[in-house]
Amino acid sequence: MTVLVGLSPRARDDAGGAVGLAARLARAWEEDLAVALVVTPGDSDTDAAPAWTAVEGVLAATGLAVRQETVHGRSVAEALVTAAGEGDVSALVLGTDADRSGRIATRVARSSPVPVVLARGGGASVPGMPVDRVTCAFDGTTAAPAVLAAAADLARRSAASLRVASFAVRRSAAIPPEVGLDAEEPVIAGWTQQVTAAQQEALDALGLEGTDTGVHVGPSWDAAVHAAGWSESDLLVVGGSPNAATRFFLGDRVGAILAAAPVPAVIVRS
Repeated sequence: MTVLVGLSPRARDDAGGAVGLAARLARAWEEDLAVALVVTPGDSDTDAAPAWTAVEGVLAATGLAVRQETVHGRSVAEALVTAAGEGDVSALVLGTDADRSGRIATRVARSSPVPVVLARGGGASVPGMPVDRVTCAFDGTTAAPAVLAAAADLARRSAASLRVASFAVRRSAAIPPEVGLDAEEPVIAGWTQQVTAAQQEALDALGLEGTDTGVHVGPSWDAAVHAAGWSESDLLVVGGSPNAATRFFLGDRVGAILAAAPVPAVIVRS
């Protein structure tokens, strides 16, 4: 199997992070590493040279045999989806958008036949760093068990521990101070109880015991996600609906969690 990195000639600044993360995953999963540079109608093959130069040092540092290829398509997303479906690709790694929105990765993940991994966080660019823990973002919906199953499989392949985490935002800032907490705490408490039970039910269905679980609440998505505590060797797994239009693929909740994540994130189609 092969971990594939997708690069655009214009994405030189973050190319090293994506290649470094792909090397981490290839080592953890004992797979091959390949780098695909996308050329669209607005580019030419000569535009590829600076991009290859930008990642040569990272490629050399991986110590892995790396296959390099140039792929063509009408758009970056279309070309990467096609490349991900060819050969024995197990995952497609992409760099982070400048605004951390993950919009390009979301566009690709909507149609990709394999999970899409978004490179972010300081540890993403360290090729020799292992994956020590895989965290599943569990929202308690009907799709959540499938996302958990994918996260458990990634943890197994990475020889890493598995954690299940649910996130929620306390909206008291939008409620009058005199009723804010009193009005909202019962709702948060009820949801916490429900999602905790759903976490355990999903874990029991997969036969997973001793898995770390938690519910993290904050005044914003960024605060809630960071409340879980992260290390550079972590990997986050989020799920999207395969039947949704691209702009609704992740939904507001999962999209916000992805944007706030301080570690590399894997987008799976649940």
